[in-house]
Amino acid sequence: MAGESDERNFDHLREHSIGLPQVLFQSITHMAPAAAVAYSIFISVPDARQALPLAVLLALVACLCAATAIGQLAKLIPSAGGLYAYAAKSLGPWAGFLTAWLFVGFQPLVAPFLYLEFSWAMSDVMSTSVGWHYSGQWWIWVLLMAVIVFLLTYRDIRLSTTAGVILGSFEIAIFLGLSLWMIFSNTGHLNLQPFNPNHAVGGWSGVFKGMVFAILAFIGFEASAPLGEEAKNPLRAIPRAVIGSAFVIGLFYVLCSYAWVFGAGFNGFVAQATGADPWRNLGKVFWGWGWILVFLAICNSIAANSNAAVNAATRVFYALARNGLAPKPLARTHSKFKTPNVAIIWMTVFAIVLSLLIGWKWGALVGFSLIATLAVPLVILVYMMICIGCMWMYLTKMRAKFNFFLHIVLPVAGIILFFFPLYYQFYKVPPTKPILYANWIAIAWTIAGIILTVVVVQFRPSKLADLDRVYVQDDTAGLPPGAPAFEPTA
Repeated sequence: MAGESDERNFDHLREHSIGLPQVLFQSITHMAPAAAVAYSIFISVPDARQALPLAVLLALVACLCAATAIGQLAKLIPSAGGLYAYAAKSLGPWAGFLTAWLFVGFQPLVAPFLYLEFSWAMSDVMSTSVGWHYSGQWWIWVLLMAVIVFLLTYRDIRLSTTAGVILGSFEIAIFLGLSLWMIFSNTGHLNLQPFNPNHAVGGWSGVFKGMVFAILAFIGFEASAPLGEEAKNPLRAIPRAVIGSAFVIGLFYVLCSYAWVFGAGFNGFVAQATGADPWRNLGKVFWGWGWILVFLAICNSIAANSNAAVNAATRVFYALARNGLAPKPLARTHSKFKTPNVAIIWMTVFAIVLSLLIGWKWGALVGFSLIATLAVPLVILVYMMICIGCMWMYLTKMRAKFNFFLHIVLPVAGIILFFFPLYYQFYKVPPTKPILYANWIAIAWTIAGIILTVVVVQFRPSKLADLDRVYVQDDTAGLPPGAPAFEPTA
């Protein structure tokens, strides 16, 4: 149980082995800055139109509110369970279980989503720029990316996170350079019209609908949380990584979106942005053969994101197995590399099978749009729950450190802002088939999770006893293994 003085017999990860840069880029690369701008924010254009930067800015504010809530809880508990451990600590075991269920509904989908995204991008370039027109080549690119990610994640966490720093720095540099180039090339035409909601379809409704996929671009700022046992000084490093990544990459997204509107030409933006691979075309217009760098940055971004996604997902599966809520083999770690190797193998097989099935049924482009639509509402629900958990924790258990702005204003603002994209995705402007199927799957998954949570709480509460247990000591906090990461105030 959570109060036991002796440690459970489980395989350990490589504890306290990576520093703040690696932890920070775990979150940054999970957000996939270049690929997110090129393909995730790209999906927002039909609704947000020239007001795209406004939709991205609102998504940034919402995600910063959630990031602050996550950071405030990350200061209290270092755990490979990440968000579900935070929910369990703040709201109770039931919340930890439900958060874990929702997490399992979206995090394992990130890798297959990215493999399909990569296969679509590669197939398009091979067909239009190289002349290889084999229509079935998409599955080759799926397998290639799966192999690359497996080789990065199976070995030492220091290898995959250091690769994340290198890959993430490259993609940011290329897209930031092109964005600044477009801005300086249009200095006489710049204005604040991209922040006018009247340019979106239906005004604010188009902005909020655009927020749905803008939020998709932010998914991953919390991805450093599951590295809480492998990070040095996790009670400091994880909050800084979560909040810092959301803020820095959020500003990057706003800048790129703004530059895009004027780089494509304000009046012709929608036509250009909804065409085939618009950022590759921008690279051709402004850099000539430099479009190759843009394309390499996108592919690099997808690889880095896949790497971070598998790291995050497998650590949570490892933690769930350690807590007795997933098959026990998933809690095993490699004798030499100290990575959750069984979980990584399972995740690789799952991602390959799912991406091949969906790609075969609907094609790579529709396939990754469908998975993205499914993931967003589940992610938003988790962020909302963490916002509530932050408020409850500091109102009831940490009153001595309560701050009205950090622990009430920002979480409430986050919940309110996240409500609008949910409303417009499910009620006001639901997507068409087959993307509509994703909405129904997300609803079914959430309802099943609520029912299962009630059943487990009522009939198997012992299964939830260790969800918030601390298994490692923060080397700066002076905590013994198994001790709570904070001292609740009366």
